[in-house]
Amino acid sequence: MPDSNSRYSVGLVVEGGGTKIAYSAGVLQVMLENKIYFPYSVGISSGSEVLLSYVSRQIDRLRVTSIDAAGQKDAIGWRPLFKEGGLFGLEATNEYIESHAPLDFDALVNSSTDMEIGVYNMESNEVEYFGKEHVDKDMTLIKASCALLLLAKPYKWNDRKYFDAGLVDMISVEQALRAGCEKIVVLSTKERGYRRKPAPKWQLWLAKMIYRDPVIVENLKQRHVNYQKQWDLIDKLEDEGRALVLRPSKDMNITRYTTDPAKLGPWYELGVSETKERLDEIIAFTRGMREDDKAKDDASKSEKTEFCANMVENTLEQV
Repeated sequence: MPDSNSRYSVGLVVEGGGTKIAYSAGVLQVMLENKIYFPYSVGISSGSEVLLSYVSRQIDRLRVTSIDAAGQKDAIGWRPLFKEGGLFGLEATNEYIESHAPLDFDALVNSSTDMEIGVYNMESNEVEYFGKEHVDKDMTLIKASCALLLLAKPYKWNDRKYFDAGLVDMISVEQALRAGCEKIVVLSTKERGYRRKPAPKWQLWLAKMIYRDPVIVENLKQRHVNYQKQWDLIDKLEDEGRALVLRPSKDMNITRYTTDPAKLGPWYELGVSETKERLDEIIAFTRGMREDDKAKDDASKSEKTEFCANMVENTLEQV
């Protein structure tokens, strides 16, 4: 049972992973098909992009975002390097998505699912999280979230420069707990037993030359350590019955740079099939969130009714 300080009964945490996010998109399709709506969600990098489709309840947009957009010619490689100054073509990818499956902003804002997007502030060297109300027509916040270190140019937003929060928060489990989630469901693009390797010396040297910021370089050096700490926390929450992890059972030779729809399609379908296999487990784990959220809605309605009654009474006294 959620404690008295919990704000959300269950939260959804979506890890990034470049084009490997197609697996998570398949998972989210099954969630939407079965009307499993989390009251809270948080994502970084490509995890924030697929979350948009989930929060706005646009099932068809999931395939466009995770498969079709990745296969267009300006997604990754030399073309975006010359056009956008980075190996990931975030502008071209966003343009493709919005022209083929535009985001329903009204549905996003009015959705029952709260959403937070993580970005790395280059001035403060801290990860900051912003709500869905900050997503604008230009998708600047989402593109900043997907701007991978060394592979894409940072984005200026609110007069500050931001890039992918995955430099520090690869899995935003701590943010979900800070937001008040009693339990969490984690969507990971990595198979069980995955271990992130330390950044090679050439990456550290390149980061030093490009960013000229010792904190960024140190964060890159400690990235694999922080990633393991985040998984250690998730493992602890699992042992306590407070976390459920959904992850691929195999890697299928898919990397964060895979762009071939013929490869990403089966990867997406793996997410669909493996989620269906665990559907009863997922429903059992999230069952309380519907009851808790209904109780919160009823309490909110009661407060509004009481407020209105008091307002009427006070008004009559003044007449």
